Amino acid sequence: MPLIHDTAYPRLAASPGMAELAGFTPTAAEMVFVVGRTRRAGPRLALLVLLKTYQHLGYFVALGQVPPAICDHLATIADLRGALDTLPDYDSSTYRVRLTAAVRDFVGVSNDGPTIRRIAVRASVTAARARDEAADIINAAIEELVRQRLELPAFDTLLRIALAARAAINCGYHRQVAGALGADVRDRLNGLLVLPPGQTRTAWDRVKSEPKRPTPRHLQDFLRHLDWLREQGADTAVFAEVPGAKVRHFAAEARCLTANVLSRMVEPKRLSVMAALLQSQIARTLDDLADMFVRQMQRMHARAQDALRLHQLEQTEQAGALIALLRETVLACRTERSGEERLAAIESLLLSDADTILNRCEAHAAAASHNHLPFLPRFYRGLRGAFLRFLEIVPLTSTSQDRSVEEAIAFVLKQRPQRGSTLRVADGETNVEGRERRPGLDLSFVSPAWWPLVTGQNGRDPMPTTVDRRTFELCLFTQVMNDLRSGDLCIPGSDAYGDYRAQLVPWETYEQEIAAYTEQAGLPATPQGIIAALRERLAATAESVDAAFPDNEHVEIVNGEPVLKRLRAKPEAAGAADLERQLKERLAPVDLVDALADTEHWLNWTRHFGPISGFDARIERPQERYLATVFCYGCKLGPSQAARSMKDLDRRQIAFLNQRHITEDALDAAIATVIGAYADFDLPRHWGSGRSASADGTQWDLHPQSLMSEYHIRYGGYGGIGYYLVSNTYIALFSRFIACGAWEGNHILDFVTESRSALQPDTLHADTQGQSAPIFGLAHLLGIQLMPRIRNWQDLHFYRPDKASRYEHIDTLFTATVDWALIETLLPDMLRVALSVRAGRIRPSAILRRLGTYSRKNKLYFAFRELGRVVRTIFLLNFLSSLELRHLIQAATNKSELFNKYAQWTAFGESGLVSEGVRDEQRKLIKYNHLVSNLLIFHTIASMTRALDQMAIKGIAVDADALANLSPYQTEHINRFGHYTLNFARVPAPLPSQIVVPAPRSEAPSVAISAQGAPQFADV
Repeated sequence: MPLIHDTAYPRLAASPGMAELAGFTPTAAEMVFVVGRTRRAGPRLALLVLLKTYQHLGYFVALGQVPPAICDHLATIADLRGALDTLPDYDSSTYRVRLTAAVRDFVGVSNDGPTIRRIAVRASVTAARARDEAADIINAAIEELVRQRLELPAFDTLLRIALAARAAINCGYHRQVAGALGADVRDRLNGLLVLPPGQTRTAWDRVKSEPKRPTPRHLQDFLRHLDWLREQGADTAVFAEVPGAKVRHFAAEARCLTANVLSRMVEPKRLSVMAALLQSQIARTLDDLADMFVRQMQRMHARAQDALRLHQLEQTEQAGALIALLRETVLACRTERSGEERLAAIESLLLSDADTILNRCEAHAAAASHNHLPFLPRFYRGLRGAFLRFLEIVPLTSTSQDRSVEEAIAFVLKQRPQRGSTLRVADGETNVEGRERRPGLDLSFVSPAWWPLVTGQNGRDPMPTTVDRRTFELCLFTQVMNDLRSGDLCIPGSDAYGDYRAQLVPWETYEQEIAAYTEQAGLPATPQGIIAALRERLAATAESVDAAFPDNEHVEIVNGEPVLKRLRAKPEAAGAADLERQLKERLAPVDLVDALADTEHWLNWTRHFGPISGFDARIERPQERYLATVFCYGCKLGPSQAARSMKDLDRRQIAFLNQRHITEDALDAAIATVIGAYADFDLPRHWGSGRSASADGTQWDLHPQSLMSEYHIRYGGYGGIGYYLVSNTYIALFSRFIACGAWEGNHILDFVTESRSALQPDTLHADTQGQSAPIFGLAHLLGIQLMPRIRNWQDLHFYRPDKASRYEHIDTLFTATVDWALIETLLPDMLRVALSVRAGRIRPSAILRRLGTYSRKNKLYFAFRELGRVVRTIFLLNFLSSLELRHLIQAATNKSELFNKYAQWTAFGESGLVSEGVRDEQRKLIKYNHLVSNLLIFHTIASMTRALDQMAIKGIAVDADALANLSPYQTEHINRFGHYTLNFARVPAPLPSQIVVPAPRSEAPSVAISAQGAPQFADV
């Protein structure tokens, strides 16, 4: 159940700052009201306090519970300080009833109990139809009560109403879905829970099966698994009236439940959650099959490329022999003998072995063309059946008007029984002019590189009547792979490979919200304004860099290419090493488990965990058990090792809580709680403003048989990538587990839709993987400044604002001109994508994965690429001209690399946990480790603040520059090893007060002051 802190239910800050106190200052009209309603100082101050607190809260609070700073502020303004001591007396006085009635009269609100309850119930029921989180339902009820100018009831009242509304709505959905299921479907679903004689597992476990490493046999097996799932599942129409969020919650609930638990549920709920999981598993299986197909095709192309390189090495000797033969032929032509004699000499050199020479020439030409496609057939053996079965079972639909690939798929499947080496694709007839055959199959999707291999001819005129079967199939499979990656082909019913256009906001919503969105993102209000601003910015940046280039001693242009001098590290601030030494001496040693327990006492972060299913009973000592589970998985000990190291703990209890009480969303919520508390400290502001962050990935070992596992050359082993976004204040904001073969940069913007923390950066740094043009383009429209560290940036193109632009010093850098017409034409479509991302309808990685693959049909790809080229050119020009910017990027990316090391340090168990084959568990393990790392960072920052406080008391001066060189990645004082004892009776010292240290170089974020008058609900 949510706590009050998890909702928008307003509360008073325990220690309000000056900016917050200014919001309690009464207006002249309010003072006239207070003076007119009271005669004595005590009631006057009580009325003023009740008025101002009600305006901020929307309900009345006991005067004795109002923070003294607020009472003192109001008493000082009203010249009523002498009445401060009498305030608590009015809580038990009948005078309070008259004072609260006066406030309601003045503000214009009602406290009619039945009306308030009726409105709250109605709003909660409406919200519960589409939302499942109790906190969201409570927030909807609060919003409606405020809109209708009604007094807020107690939080517990709203919580009970929200829980009752959710339960009633869910029960209604359960009955609705179960009633729509046919008798045969009901019998099949119930049969999944029956344990067959002689078996140890039910068919329900088979529903949750995970794919293995992508091989032809595993692909065939998983295709059969998809057929089986479709046989068990219900028609998707049964969920037509159920919101997607509810279906996902039902599926998540069913995923964590075993067959014996489900069998004890009431039938409507049991059938509905099982049907929801089956639908979810079918969508996931379609995604997995597409991934397996793409990975198999990529592996086949990689092997062909390796074969080409080997062939090119072998052809070196053959090329020498051909050159020698050519030399002898030329010498024979240059002799002074007669023509007949010279011809005879040439014939003696060539005709005797003409076929061999011709084959050598063709082999050398193929090798010299760097085309690996002719080598694909040798790796096709054993894959054809699986690939054709994939095309037969998985529905593929074009997302454009071009249906050529769809038609080719149907053609190949129809011709599957044929055994000839060629396929007839045209009827062989000619048109009126007699020049061109009438095609029976559209071959426009066949690329120029494939055309001669597929058709046996170089030109497309006349159209061929036959194609080579094997190369045509390989060409089609390659095109299907590329189209799936680019989004030109989609899989209906799939998640990752579905039609992304269905997830975009409707055009009507776009028209209504685009003005507010562009203002929020810091963009001009119109597409024309955005284009004009970008064009002006590119031209101004280029002119500025060109003018300053003679004075730039850190870069020079050599042979038309810019050369940057090596970046030298900034000298360490004076006294930094001594300050770090003194701090380490004052950091009290602490066991890792005790550090986690301290953070739980301070933050109560385990409140986000609880039973996923309402069917589960409450557990005893939940805080201790949740903390032990987080410690077990976050440090990679594993349930068995953790149970051996901690008394009174059973491995089955840990595994149970992980599966049935802790989800990815809950871990994200706990992480956000830690980040919010961390942001309240002053010390991190000396390391950064919190407005920028850097992203980087690190490898986590993974079992080779997992679908997520892939061999990575850079890391030298099988595994996945833990991808983290780290604030410039050192705390990690976001984490994601991705496959090694995935392009890491595609996930850099996912925090926009998934991060719920108090720190929301608007500047992002990354390594080379964050530099692709579409990422730059989307980041710009999201109002995010992308500043990656780019390797081999000299190979990137610089774009002129127009063809007439010329520059005295840097003109050779520019190799192309921006196509502004393309950007302007498709800018509304690009803004629609950005608006959809901000609305949470689609992940940035989902759209970038498609935009990162060349598409000849998707105009949006070309538009985002062109927009990104403009933004990237501006960045590269600034990168060249600003030494400070290069230092900033280097420092930011160093912080993310340091966090990667710290996260690996906290994962000291190394029990092989990530070998778990369930991807949900693999993703959770990264979140567990992220949470533990952030908790230890938080504990360290509290200890460092306390140590600085002690130094200040002793009169030890602390320099701001020295503080900026510190980091919270301190490990010497934390003991990771030994026997662990959870002792919640041990109460830690309270969090230290904020120490006054020299002001950091960057300003702290401003605090917004709420307006007075009607109730205002500020985020606390």
